[in-house]
Amino acid sequence: MPKNNDIDFLSAKQDRSKKTLDELIEAAYAIVEQEDPQAFTSRVLAKKSGYALGTLNKRLGPIENVFLWVIQKGRDKKFHEVVSFISNHSPKLNVQHFVEGLVDLCFSLVKIVNPKVMQFYDQRFTIKYGLTANYFEYVDVLVEPYIEMSSKNETGTFKKMSYNEAKLIFRAMLILAERPFAEGNPIAGTAEHRKIAVEACTRLLQK
Repeated sequence: MPKNNDIDFLSAKQDRSKKTLDELIEAAYAIVEQEDPQAFTSRVLAKKSGYALGTLNKRLGPIENVFLWVIQKGRDKKFHEVVSFISNHSPKLNVQHFVEGLVDLCFSLVKIVNPKVMQFYDQRFTIKYGLTANYFEYVDVLVEPYIEMSSKNETGTFKKMSYNEAKLIFRAMLILAERPFAEGNPIAGTAEHRKIAVEACTRLLQK
């Protein structure tokens, strides 16, 4: 992700300034959790936080960046849950069991997000920065935990792969599991979608 995708605001140098910033960010999180991109505006944020529009502009800079940042942080938090799942997978369970659990976890995490929020992020981010070379870099947090986990697996069902191969495979798996939700595809989250994702991901990871 480009470094300037983070919130454009002045560093909080005083306790009072930090308190203001924390309260504004907390209000932005609350608005995003309501999952209505039409509410991702400076006026709604001002009303929710209790601060004047002038204070928002002074402390946060472009308001759209605030909501992009909050969505990004929420996504990263979900990926840390996936990292935990991978790291804790039993070495006695095979690749099929791993994939089924991974797909089910991903479905459960994505289902709680309004597709319109995902579409807002994709559209606004690409308008600002274009489809950057590192757009899907956030997926790479899964690679090292997976390589470590699979190397310790005792079933002999996991394919040995390099970091670069695993990185490409996990990005492809993201497309299989997540994009139907982001696109509002009727297949998203259905038994058919799960079957397709499980079978395809198993083929990618199986020895």
